Amino acid sequence: MLNKLYVAVAAALLASCAAQKSVQSQDPEPEIIADQPIRDKAATAQQVANALWQDAELSPLAPDTKLQSYDNLWQRAIAQFSLKVPTDNREVEQQIRFYLRNQKLLKIATDNAAPFLYHLITELERRNMPLELALLPIVESTYNPKAGSVSGVLGIWQFSAGTGRNFGLKQNAWYDGRRDVIESSRAAFDYLKYLYSNVDQDWLSAVAAFNAGEGRVFKAVERNRYSGRPTDFWSLHLPKQSTSYIPKLLALAQLLKHADKYAISVPLIANKPQSRILKINRGLDLPLTAEVLGISLDELKRLNPGFKANIIPSASYQLVVPLTSPLDTKQQLAALPKVKVAPVANPTSAGKYKVRSGDSLSKIALQFKTSVNALQKANQMAGTQLKVGQVLNIPGLNATEAPALQPRNQPGSHYKVKSGDNLWLIAKKLNVSAADLKRWNQLTDKSTLKPGQLLQLKSVAANTGNKMTYQVKAGDSLASIAQRFKVKVADILQWNGLNADNYLQPGQELTLYTAG
Repeated sequence: MLNKLYVAVAAALLASCAAQKSVQSQDPEPEIIADQPIRDKAATAQQVANALWQDAELSPLAPDTKLQSYDNLWQRAIAQFSLKVPTDNREVEQQIRFYLRNQKLLKIATDNAAPFLYHLITELERRNMPLELALLPIVESTYNPKAGSVSGVLGIWQFSAGTGRNFGLKQNAWYDGRRDVIESSRAAFDYLKYLYSNVDQDWLSAVAAFNAGEGRVFKAVERNRYSGRPTDFWSLHLPKQSTSYIPKLLALAQLLKHADKYAISVPLIANKPQSRILKINRGLDLPLTAEVLGISLDELKRLNPGFKANIIPSASYQLVVPLTSPLDTKQQLAALPKVKVAPVANPTSAGKYKVRSGDSLSKIALQFKTSVNALQKANQMAGTQLKVGQVLNIPGLNATEAPALQPRNQPGSHYKVKSGDNLWLIAKKLNVSAADLKRWNQLTDKSTLKPGQLLQLKSVAANTGNKMTYQVKAGDSLASIAQRFKVKVADILQWNGLNADNYLQPGQELTLYTAG
């Protein structure tokens, strides 16, 4: 089935764009490229939308005065709904009652979707796909990019790892394209188009295959075709778990289209873009990037949930920024210090890794973009004990491609002053005294700190006490570890040759000297 998928996708792409180059081949090589930047502040919303998506194979969408006249973006989509909703379907009616009882879900989904929804709706228009598909992430995840399940699906479209990779979603230790709202939507639309072309061009069958798996739906279509029966969704013989998804989608469409009849309020979202996209071809520090953009780090992460850590790796990625960000953002980001992601040391060969002192299964799993369970299975291990020099099989990966964070400064304890910092705030953040900070850096009460200035963090504590190794867990921070073990953040930095700007990773091991 996977081969069939690749062949079908390849054929579709060749048929539609044989004379055109790929996006990658058209892009120039500068480190940071604004994707068709909008330099005219008076640009129309539609011109902005045309510049937001990077798919060069799609023709620009001609401005539509009628569509632009809607104040509410949902009303713009509703006006174009085209899927037929059966009026006597018991399951659709049940789902309508469910959403009537839980109208807050629409508001939650709209709030989550706000920075991205204009891009998705205009892209569906450009591709001539049903606008009801913009409701799918409400059913899947209420537009929550961090939504996941025990089965391993993730993001607003609930992609599995394998399907995501099949449709071009990068997944590594630093980034997961399934959580990137813009990229995962591009992949979802590609996938739905592929499914549509394989289920006799029936959108409801395509949506069912998207949710329940293409194999089951494809086989049902083939059975009906072979026996001479209709192949539309309502004529297919499918298990209930494969069909329950469709009534949810149609119920939402029915409610929104006939909001007056059901006495509900359609959530309000402005019919204009709220963000734009920059193409990034170098490593960047997200906190510094947030400062350039004039927004909080939390807001930058909300716009870019695909990044797992506070960095953009040294490769080609896209960055969603507020539409109000400075027009020279590209130049400002180009001036920031680079963050480098280097390969793991000592890989013996592709798919192999030699265990070093201080290694653990969780640390190795993180480095090689796999899981502890997968490592155990690949090496027939019942436990987690490792021996220095032991050679591990790394399942399905090239060891030379595995990432590890390369420190941005030489070993030693430093803190980079940020805008708004003062000695008291820095001392509180690092759990040291302001007096120590002044003494270590030969400062006085009249000294002025400048953003970007490096402060020395020379700990007064010697490497005495009980030495221990602590393995970083998800949610840990330097401050929480220091508080737990009654040590100072500055000491942890010195003991481990770290800087205050380094980011902890789950599985990373820290050396601590504790009193007890």
